[in-house]
Amino acid sequence: MTKTLVGISILVSILTMSGTNEYTYWFAFNWNLILQGEVHRLITPIFLHFMIGAFPIHLLFNMMWLWDQGGSIEKARSAWYLLVIVLITGVASNVGEYFSSVYFGYGRSYLFGGMSGVVYGLLGFNFVRRRFDPFFPVHVHPGLMQFMLLWLVLGFTGLLGNIANAAHLIGLLSGGLLGYITAKTRAF
Repeated sequence: MTKTLVGISILVSILTMSGTNEYTYWFAFNWNLILQGEVHRLITPIFLHFMIGAFPIHLLFNMMWLWDQGGSIEKARSAWYLLVIVLITGVASNVGEYFSSVYFGYGRSYLFGGMSGVVYGLLGFNFVRRRFDPFFPVHVHPGLMQFMLLWLVLGFTGLLGNIANAAHLIGLLSGGLLGYITAKTRAF
């Protein structure tokens, strides 16, 4: 599943030329189109990645963290287990980003993307799940958690440019909530 998600992200980046051509809008979040039945748009923005300068840093960093955090979950549980977490945190972070951008009124509210919300969701899931279930086999190093939280805070300062801060925060919170629920119920 991790390889599939990485592969789709790379293919979408190639197809959309890193979010610079008309194919980008096939994957973009559009609330009006979602209400008309295009529900795939709730999740497809996770596959859009934009260039930072002339480099695919956005794609590379997201795929590195997906490989690390998502791959650990997949090895510990299963591909389907990972997919459920990706879908829940992906939809939550995309919806959160859309409504926060509409509420705060910045930019083109439907044109955002990246796996970052999911990555923060996986991080939150792994961290909280392990905290409340010491037998959960995935461990998040405290230094990694501190780095990612610092990056999250820096994003909200505006020093890092125009990034999907709400997607990061909602991803982290939804992943953490899933980690807590699954640790307490042991049903998942």
